[in-house]
Amino acid sequence: MAVRGEEVSSTIETHVRESIARMVTELRSSVDDIRIAVDQQLKAALQSVQADVNAFAFPPQVRSAIAELEQLPPEQPPAEKTPADASRLRSAVQAVERGKSQVDVLNALLEQSQSFGSRAALLIVKNDTFTGWKGVGFSAHGGNDETIKRFTAAPGTAPRLDQMLREERSVSWDGADLSARFGVATSDRALVVPMVIKDKISAVVYVDAVGDDVAHFDEAAIELLVFTTGLLIDTLALRKRIPSPTLSASDAAAEEAPQSSPAAVAPATQTPAPAPPPVSAPPARPATAPSVSAPAARPPAPPAVSAPPARPPATVSMSAPASESTVAISPEQIRQMMGGPGAVQPRTAAAPPPPPPPPTPPSASPTAAAHTAGVDRPSTQFIPPQGLSRAGASAAAHDDEAKRHDEARRFARLLVSEIKLYNESKVDQGRKNRDLYERMKDDIDRSRQMYDERISEDIRKVSNYFYDELVRILADGNAEALGL
Repeated sequence: MAVRGEEVSSTIETHVRESIARMVTELRSSVDDIRIAVDQQLKAALQSVQADVNAFAFPPQVRSAIAELEQLPPEQPPAEKTPADASRLRSAVQAVERGKSQVDVLNALLEQSQSFGSRAALLIVKNDTFTGWKGVGFSAHGGNDETIKRFTAAPGTAPRLDQMLREERSVSWDGADLSARFGVATSDRALVVPMVIKDKISAVVYVDAVGDDVAHFDEAAIELLVFTTGLLIDTLALRKRIPSPTLSASDAAAEEAPQSSPAAVAPATQTPAPAPPPVSAPPARPATAPSVSAPAARPPAPPAVSAPPARPPATVSMSAPASESTVAISPEQIRQMMGGPGAVQPRTAAAPPPPPPPPTPPSASPTAAAHTAGVDRPSTQFIPPQGLSRAGASAAAHDDEAKRHDEARRFARLLVSEIKLYNESKVDQGRKNRDLYERMKDDIDRSRQMYDERISEDIRKVSNYFYDELVRILADGNAEALGL
């Protein structure tokens, strides 16, 4: 029975397969028939439409117009190109170039960059991390300028900034990702430009445009402005003429010049004023000088000029520890090295020597009085000698010394401004807690060492411009905020 069941099942399976194959064959033939019928109908419809088109007759004037249009290429209105406005860029560079400190220059850069777009921000680059320094125009477009100061972007979190740093070039895009992180509406166009200071990318300028400001968004002008600003900061300590005569005055200033001419003519009309030279005191002094033995009076004059003897040891002691180690320094040594209030105490002890000099030359007394009056103030600005002649070689030597002092003052201002630029948050906290030196000890000591290496010892003996700028820029005029 088992054998018969298998025969029956195999027979049934064979019949089923044959039936399925037959049905598939019939379906395929039916599909082919349908396809042929559809193709025939489509061809017939296409022929009918073509016949209708051919039967349609255009008027002669329409045919000629169509022929002319087919021969001529389609005309496209030429894009309106506005010539580059060099005067705008010149005005922007003039505004930036007037800055006398690094902070002034960067503030002017942001203000002028905004004129080429809608918003501008400066980001500091340190260890491939971007930190916000300041922003302008964000409050006027639904955001807050203070948000930029709290912005931080680690490597890998801002693709466009990383691309700019990696390729070392400006990057232009829609700026949607950064504008969102800045807390403002999405920008239409944006540009990030690297700023090179001391042969490395130290900052990034971000400028974007929204709405109608896109029309005057000028990427080339922004790049040139940032490039010029980097050069100005690099040479800030060496520049003597601010503003530079290379950038001519604006038209408005030129129009005001004739108005000031009457004032300039007034002194010219008072030409009798040159009478003082022949009646000036110098001719009278040589007459009395022989009786007072002028040759003996002039030698003591230089010691009177360099009356603050407490400064030289403080300045010299600063250079030696700075080169060896900047950690093992006591607070008393720091006060002496910086020339702060602590260093003034030795000057009070050295005050008795001034009483003996008065009997020697009378010209030395004003200088000594000026130094004794300046004991309460830690400033050490250069005071020229009273008895120095302004004629011949003496005048030339005095001018040269004044230039050297001016260069030292500018270099100190640049070093301290750079410390403040990279440590804005530490400066704010240090002013509140009066511990600026402890918070930025490494930066201050490093800058002080650079100052000592650059400025000659004879200038440092009679001045301490570095400490003066620390008090003025970092401590905002309050010496106690340094914490020395």
